[in-house]
Amino acid sequence: MNATKKFLSVDSLKPGMVTAEAVFNRFGSVLLWENTVLNNSMIQHLKNMGIQTVAVLSEKPEVTYIQKEGKESIRQLQFKFEYEMNVKETKKIFNEISSGKKIDINEVNPIIESLTSTSGTNRLAIDSIMEVRRIDEYTYYHSINVSLLCIVIGKWLKLSKQDIKNLAMAGLLHDIGKTKISPYILNKPGKLTDEEFEEMKKHSEYGYNIVKEMEDIPEEVAAAILTHHEKEDGSGYPGGLTGDQLNIYSKIITVSDIFDAMTARRPYKSNDTPFKVFELMQHGSFGILDPVVLNTFLKNITNYYIGSTVRLNTGEIGEVVFMNKMDFSRPVVLVNNRYVDTMVSKTERIVEFL
Repeated sequence: MNATKKFLSVDSLKPGMVTAEAVFNRFGSVLLWENTVLNNSMIQHLKNMGIQTVAVLSEKPEVTYIQKEGKESIRQLQFKFEYEMNVKETKKIFNEISSGKKIDINEVNPIIESLTSTSGTNRLAIDSIMEVRRIDEYTYYHSINVSLLCIVIGKWLKLSKQDIKNLAMAGLLHDIGKTKISPYILNKPGKLTDEEFEEMKKHSEYGYNIVKEMEDIPEEVAAAILTHHEKEDGSGYPGGLTGDQLNIYSKIITVSDIFDAMTARRPYKSNDTPFKVFELMQHGSFGILDPVVLNTFLKNITNYYIGSTVRLNTGEIGEVVFMNKMDFSRPVVLVNNRYVDTMVSKTERIVEFL
């Protein structure tokens, strides 16, 4: 039987019910996403936040969950499967280029179609960037993640479908030039020497030259691959261009690239918590990142971390219940039935994302 939507008072909610749409608090922040299976803790949280009614599915879908290391939805498993297949295909393309083969847009298009068709599951796309990646596989996962982030940012900015498709391609291929960089430099766990860093910086030019040989590649896509390390104030590379000389694809890739790189879990690098990254991006990127793209990104992506489990510097475990828009890195955390506003508190801070 197909599920339909109905509205219930919060007092009528029961564990096991599934939300039919997202639940927002009075400030417009997301408390629960659609298709969330309610439990007692969530229901009590909704009551504490003053929620009156919630849209739920009147009937459970015929197959909502299957057992695999706990409960994962069919949608999650399908996304993970397609995600890994896209990584595999990306690796194949990168390896072919490394061996001297020219890239064919017909090899890229199926990946783009897959990413743009599955990216509606923004929650799953954002979760994917938190997975641990092997050092020698990092570039392929990073390419997929940047493409996914570009897609969701493009949608948040209300870009056209064609622009979003172009964005997905530019994000996927933004690091294609790394196929021309020595694996020793790419996989080096320590700090690069000045000479190695100068070589690494050439990857955007290498990438531009690779994609320019593709038939039917949009010029805006090639330009974004060349300029994705440029900055608004002209401090980037390779051309030292300023914001007025960069297209929107380039600006979006830059934000996506930075966020995924900083939150990535790699064997030799401890990842920053998303909240630390929010702090650096919100308060440490003035003049570097496009403010419209950055603000749109932060305003939207931070909502996905409501409900996250975190550890404070006191050792206490809590749940993020509200994002402070003045400082996204300092959310309100529910700890043992008390609310800790880390923006107000002078002593309590989030130190670990669990």
